[in-house]
Order: sequence, then C-alpha cells, then structure tokens
Amino acid sequence: MPLTKVQFRPGINRESTSYADQQGWFDSDLIRFRKGHPEKIGGWTKISGSSVLGTVRSLKNWVTLSALKLMGVGTTSKFYIEQGSTYNDITPIRSTATLGTNPFTTGSAGSGEITVVAAGHGAAVGDYVTFSGATTVDGLTTADLNKEQVITSVVSAASYTVDTGGSATSGATAGGGSAVIANYQIHVGGAAVSLSPGWGAGYFGGETLTYSLTTLNGAINASVTSIVLTSGSDFETVASTTSAAVAVVDTVINVADSSSFPAKGTVKINSENIIYETNVGNVLGFLTRAADGTTAAIHASSDAVTFVGLIQIDDELIQYTGKSTHTLNAGVVRGARGTTAAAHSDGATVKEANDFIGWGDVSSQFTSGEARLWSQDNFGEDLILNVRNDNIYYWDATLGLSNRASALSAQAGASGAPTIARQVVVSDTDRHVICLGANTIGTTVQDLLLVRWSDQENAVDWTPTATNTAGSQRLSSGSEIITAIETRQELLIWTDASLYSMRYVGPPFTFSFNLLASNASIIAPNAVVSVGDRVFWMDTENFFMYAGQIQPIPCTVLKYVFDDINLDQSLSFFAGSNRMFDEVFWFYCSSDSDTIDRYAKYNYVDNTWDIGLLSRTAWVDFGLQDKPRAAGAVGSSNFIYAHETGTTADGSAMSTFIESSVFSIGDGDHFAFVSRIIPDIDITSSDSTTSVNYVLKTRNYPGDSLTTSSTSPVTSTTQQADVRSRARSIALRVESSAADIQWELGDVRLEIRPDGRR
Repeated sequence: MPLTKVQFRPGINRESTSYADQQGWFDSDLIRFRKGHPEKIGGWTKISGSSVLGTVRSLKNWVTLSALKLMGVGTTSKFYIEQGSTYNDITPIRSTATLGTNPFTTGSAGSGEITVVAAGHGAAVGDYVTFSGATTVDGLTTADLNKEQVITSVVSAASYTVDTGGSATSGATAGGGSAVIANYQIHVGGAAVSLSPGWGAGYFGGETLTYSLTTLNGAINASVTSIVLTSGSDFETVASTTSAAVAVVDTVINVADSSSFPAKGTVKINSENIIYETNVGNVLGFLTRAADGTTAAIHASSDAVTFVGLIQIDDELIQYTGKSTHTLNAGVVRGARGTTAAAHSDGATVKEANDFIGWGDVSSQFTSGEARLWSQDNFGEDLILNVRNDNIYYWDATLGLSNRASALSAQAGASGAPTIARQVVVSDTDRHVICLGANTIGTTVQDLLLVRWSDQENAVDWTPTATNTAGSQRLSSGSEIITAIETRQELLIWTDASLYSMRYVGPPFTFSFNLLASNASIIAPNAVVSVGDRVFWMDTENFFMYAGQIQPIPCTVLKYVFDDINLDQSLSFFAGSNRMFDEVFWFYCSSDSDTIDRYAKYNYVDNTWDIGLLSRTAWVDFGLQDKPRAAGAVGSSNFIYAHETGTTADGSAMSTFIESSVFSIGDGDHFAFVSRIIPDIDITSSDSTTSVNYVLKTRNYPGDSLTTSSTSPVTSTTQQADVRSRARSIALRVESSAADIQWELGDVRLEIRPDGRR
C-alpha cells in the first residue's frame, strides 16, 4: 500500500475538540515548537547543592564594577545574593534589642527549646532572630544559643520560644547572662495566598459543603440538649491539649495531638470558640478567633482543646462538644450561628455541618494574607529591593556580600525616601529610582495610586526642590497600582482598571504619564515580561502584547488555561522569557492546586503555543548568565536551576510527550487500518539503543475514550515500525522517558488504508 504523509499543524490547539482539530497537536509536556516541528526542551541542573529558605519569588542578575556576576534571590522568608553558587543572606534587620538578665528558660530535660523573655519583640511564628552575647545555660552551649534561630511559638507580647537544637540537662532553668542581643529580621511572608473568613461572604440561606448523614432516633423540641441519633459513629468528639500557650493575636494553635481532628472546623479552648482552616503536623492554622460570639483570650500550655461539632437538622444548626455512644449530650447549643431552634420529627435527617457557610457566617471567600513578593532592581552595582506593600531597602556592593540590606530611608543623606511601596523600579536610561504605590512624602500612609521618583542619579534624595528632579504623580484611573515593567522607551504601569505609559521627558516635568487603555488589566504583578520592544502579559481572561499598541495574542490554549485555573492564588503567577528560543511563558496554578504546577508557552516568532506541567516559582532569562535560571522546590527544599542544560531533570529522566488530535480517513465513516510507521525523527544520544516511543491511540466514536493500540520503540537507526491498528479515528503520541536523549520530530508517514464501514 502507498504511504500517507501526515502533516500536523504546528502548536497545541485546545480551543476545539480533538476530533474537530484533525491533524493538529492536542497535548504536550516539556516540548517546544521550533520552525513548525516539536522537539524536547533542554534539561536543567541545580546551580548549587545548597537550598534557600522559603519559596523563591524574585530573581535578578547584574554585574558589579569589579566584574562580579550577582543574582538577587527574594524568597518568602529571606533575601539572598548569589555569587559563585554561594547564597549570601542579606535579609534586612527589623529591629535590635538588648534583652534583660537571664532571658532564657529551658524547656524539659533533653529538649533544645527555650522560652525567651523579650518585651515588645513584635515577632511572629516563623520569623528569624539571631542571638549574640549569650552564655551557657542548663547544658545548652554558646554555639547552641548564639546563632540564627527560628521562632516556633509566640507566648505573649513579651515572650516567645525557639528550638536551639541542643539538649537541656535539667529543664526549667533560667540563664543566658546579661548581655544577650537579639537581632530580629523582617517578618517572613506567606508562600501562598491565605483565605480568611469574611462576614457575610457565604451563601444566602446557607450551604453544607461536605457532611456525614444520619437521622434522629426520636423527635426533639426546641429546647432539648440531648439529641439521640440513629448512628453517631461518624460525628466527631475529639479532644486534646495545647502544647504551647496561645496569645490573643496568634494565628496558629499548637496541639499535643491533632491527628484525630478533622481537616477544618471549630475548637473550644476554655470559653473561646476558634475556627481553623488547616490541620498539619499538630498545628491548627488560619484561625478565626472569638468565633460564634465568644471572646478572644489567652490560653495556657496544656489547656484543653475540644472539637466543636456542628450538625444541621432542617434549617437549624446545632453545636455540640461531646456524645455518649449515639447521643449528643455535651455542650449542645441550640439555634447556633444565627439559626432558630425548632422542633424536629423522628427520622429527620441530621447532617454533619462542620463546613457549613451561610449569610452572616464566616466563609473562606476573601484573601487575608498575601503571598510574599519582592521587587528588585540594580542601581549601578548596588541593589534596591522592596517587599510588596512594605519597606524599601538598599544594599551597597562596596560593603561586601556579608553586608545586610538596610532601609532606604536610613541611608546617609536620605531625604523624603518612601518607607512603603508596592514595587521599586530603576529607570536605566535616566537613572531615577521609581516607587509605585508609595507613601506620600511627609506621611507614613500608603497611597496605592501614587508614583514617586528620586532625584536623577541619586537613590536617596526624594524631596522635590527647584534644583533636583525628584517628584511624584498620582494616577487617576483605578483604585490601586498592580505592577509596572520597564521597556526600552517607557515604563508601563497597570492599575486595576487601566494601563499607563510613563516616559522620561526631562525638566521641568521629568516624566509624562499617558493613559494607554482604560479597560486593561493584569492577573498578577509578575505576570508580565518584556522582550526587546515587546511586552507580553496575562490577565484574567486572555493574553496580550504591547508594541506601541495593545493587542490580544491569538491563543490556541485559552480554554485549557482559564477553564482550569486557581485564581485565588493568582498573586504568585508569573511570566518569563527564553530568548534562546523566542519564547515567553506563564506559570500558574491549576484549579485544584495552591502551588504553581502548570505553564503555557508562546513562541512569538512562529506564533505557536504549547503546554505542560512544571513547578517553578521565579525565572530570569539568560544574559549575564549563559543559561536561563529558574527556582523550584524538591519536597520542602528550594533550589535554583540552570535551564536548557543537558537532557535531564537535574539528573533524573524527563518524561516528555506530544500527542496529536485524532485523524480519520475521509469523513470518518470508514475504519482505517494502519500497518506501518515510517518515523522521521532526529535522536541525539550517546547510546544508539535509546528509544522514543511512537504510540497509536484509537477510538471509533468521538464520545469514546482513546485506547492505546500499539507502542513502537524507535531509535536513531529504526527505518520502520510494523503495527496493527484498526479504528475510525487515530491519534499519534510521541514520548520519551530516557535520561540521555534529545529528539526533534519531523513529518510522519503511515501505511494506512480503508478497512470497511463495520
């Protein structure tokens, strides 16, 4: 039989069904299109065996006057400068305090935990503090004490605990001396957006999200506080104790054993009800204090923690804290959460309602804690960095890599420097430092629409005078600045409603501001990238490009992306570029993930898209470095990788594939019989036996699932693969999982013939 050449259109297309997009490509992972043909992307390898603390959110390359290649690394916990595969911690110090005499009290014998007395410490769980000047106490050495520590719990406004990693001899012993100095680093940030309960954010009338079911075993009236169930085995009555004291401001509760507690719910400590959203590692997190009309209070270590169950009978919610066999008879509160106590008949349905949300009830509908984001830009060889919606810091390269960044407003000669901003940018052409969403000069109040800039060639002078170029401009459209990015000719600024152009025009106005679009938006501060004269970004519904005018990017994976996306975590989404292959891409969270797990990639020369699964949290293109660099996690450890390096995923095999849409003979009324594949593929490997699999998938009707009909290993020397596949519709998948392999796919030729209608 003659061979049929099957030419697939370049790019992944998910805007229609696989059947409707015949002879297109439908799915992929870790591939790219180059000159119309798919190939496996390059591998990646760690730039250092050392990890960094916290999720990386920002990467920036620059070079010093002494030719040192540096990279700023902003994480949710720290800020580092990488040089020569070494991470130098330059995290700013928030405050320094000299503690009182003998501020440390050891915990139990054998434990390294100490309680630290430090009035007005202002610390939170997870923050870092470094002690110096401490003397030995209860078997804990100076090496145990005089180092960076992580705050494990906040006991009160005047004390907290850390785990030194040592071992106390006796326990409950005070010491440490009279010269202990505590250096507190800036607060750590969140790795993801946390959801907080909002008043009135639930569903009108109420809705029980997940539940167990039973029925009443006997009718009850509106005042009964002993409720008999047909079966109470699935209704929780869990209790434990606190393993650390709980302050009024705490956002977590450390529990002696929370393994039996549900994933979310309500607990009672003394007379306070507390709603929790997470239960991980004996820690109840994301708390709503003083729930159900109770009062927030301080609770001691070893206080009882009792789970508060919630049931729904008809329209009434009822709380309870205990049961006897199948009878709820402890802590029963009728007409809970604003409902009305009522009589209920024998056999009435009883729903577990621990995930109930209703009008006027708390509901995880609003964001409470932003994921920690950094912006950073070099001012010559120095670095200016900003924690989003917090202070601006300055790192002086002349002071060395061991020097920590310090507040911009504290630098020598500083005048009117902002102390809070959303983002910092250095305008390279005119040498101004620009802060967006900054505080008004002379106040500490943040104005989310205010743009401020320093004097030219002076990063610390922000007070406008007749002899300098410092100034400010408040944007008029929108309610807040989201982000900005520098291009070759201008600074583009997005508010929540508009896109502005900011251009240097010189004195007396310094900068001009032009409204480019009043209906432009962007999905996240880092979801934009500039490549040459073009800027690419993502909003909540589409992808866009700016090259003098705004235009949507034709996207063949639009539905795939936006039909399965977690917009609650959009703050962490980001864009990157790979100029080696004319690509821009966006990393984002799928709908069932709180961490980035997917990407969509666009080749702006060939106008093709592809998709895949890859967890990355930050990216910087090649330039000063010969390869792009990106950050990602392995378990709980965070690393930075050099991409387009080798053929492996940091030494492990990469599983890559591309799969076509289905194709048929004619209108698909005949079966097709495929008996031979002539591969057209370039395979690079040190082993001639290393193979790529050609997989044929088949189905007979569009509603059927595709099933694998044949799998044929193809090496660099394979001339043909004999197969036997018969179906109305056929899809081709090319995949590889070997470590030492690189491949580029050409056209496909099949020996295919009609094989009847039945």
